[in-house]
Amino acid sequence: MWKYDLSFDIFPFDQIQDYRHVEQRIQSTVHTTALILPAINQFGQIIYADNTVSGRGLLFIEQYMLKHVLPYYANIHSEDSAGAIQTTKFHGGSRALIKRYANATDDDVAIFIGSGLIIAKKKFFQNQVLVESPDGIATPDVLGAIRVGSVFHLKESVGCHIIEALENECVEKFFRKFRNHEKLIILGSTSIHRLALFSFLIYVPIFMKYLHHNFVSVLLNDLFSIRVRSECSYNASYVSGLLNLDDQKSEIIMKFLTANENDQLDAITKNELIRYDFTQLDLSYFTSDEDVDYIFNAIEFIANGGWQFLPLYTCDSTTAVWRARTIPLENPSTQLHSLQMITFENGTMDETYKERQMQSTAIKNLNTHNLMINSTSNDSIEQARAMMKNIDLRTDPPLNIPVKYQNFIWFLLPQDIFPV
Repeated sequence: MWKYDLSFDIFPFDQIQDYRHVEQRIQSTVHTTALILPAINQFGQIIYADNTVSGRGLLFIEQYMLKHVLPYYANIHSEDSAGAIQTTKFHGGSRALIKRYANATDDDVAIFIGSGLIIAKKKFFQNQVLVESPDGIATPDVLGAIRVGSVFHLKESVGCHIIEALENECVEKFFRKFRNHEKLIILGSTSIHRLALFSFLIYVPIFMKYLHHNFVSVLLNDLFSIRVRSECSYNASYVSGLLNLDDQKSEIIMKFLTANENDQLDAITKNELIRYDFTQLDLSYFTSDEDVDYIFNAIEFIANGGWQFLPLYTCDSTTAVWRARTIPLENPSTQLHSLQMITFENGTMDETYKERQMQSTAIKNLNTHNLMINSTSNDSIEQARAMMKNIDLRTDPPLNIPVKYQNFIWFLLPQDIFPV
């Protein structure tokens, strides 16, 4: 068995005492990688605030992959070449690093799955499969596994105490701003020690309804170029508990989510909008103070006046997708980047000029500010009000909610703001 090398030697953080230097160093690499996106070059920096399950690439990790990993990449099903030995060493070293940093013992196994890793007790495995073999389960994502190990190594090099201090600052700042906010409802405890992960609803008192979570997410994206997460109900029992949904409400909601259109006895039409959910914000420990303030101010703006933008949007009850009215609701991404746009005609990998022009136009159309270009006001809410004069809501598709279930429309609709 190979003695895996546990050193990556790519993170210069071991001697750092000033944790602010760590934050700035990592943040600068995120900004550098962001320049890849044309949308950012044209419309400003995109701020990523959805780090719960995935994160954006760090330049120094990708540079290490390009310089030290990819040139020697080989199949790890065998170890009969220098490339295979080196790749196997990286792959096994990544697993060993993670187990060490997670305080795993000989009683634990570490299994690479998808873009992450699961650590479990060996006693739970009843078969004789060597679950920690280099081959992993089926064909492994070798490069992904090496990246996972690199991220764990980065975390350990920075230090948990530094990460905790940075996240605590974000948490304290969030609660100072929103703990007693009338329109932003924080879900979960506000007193226990927690990560910089926040779940919330936005309530509109004058209508006694909430903004739909997907609308909040889209508005943060369109107005402020901030990426957050909605549709967090992958754990139904957790969401039900967090939102205080009893069994009766949950059962009725499930009827709308699983309605059979061919069922003549049930008058309910499938409707994804009825699903109760929330918006989730997750800040990384290296998010800069400027970005944190920008994100919190944007959320506060939407909490106070986001409902006034509703008439500029339309929604699809079958998907719960919200789009600005200038964007085709059914498929707004048809002209964005895709592999079909790539050409190798000139011996290089590039997009055709025609496709680049189409993509540039599509990105511009995906920005709500284009809805407001005819307004002379610099105030975005005034611009939204001006646009309402030319909007006809009569063509909006109906929700088709039976009368007895009307109280399950817990969110505001465009016609609630601007009656037909």
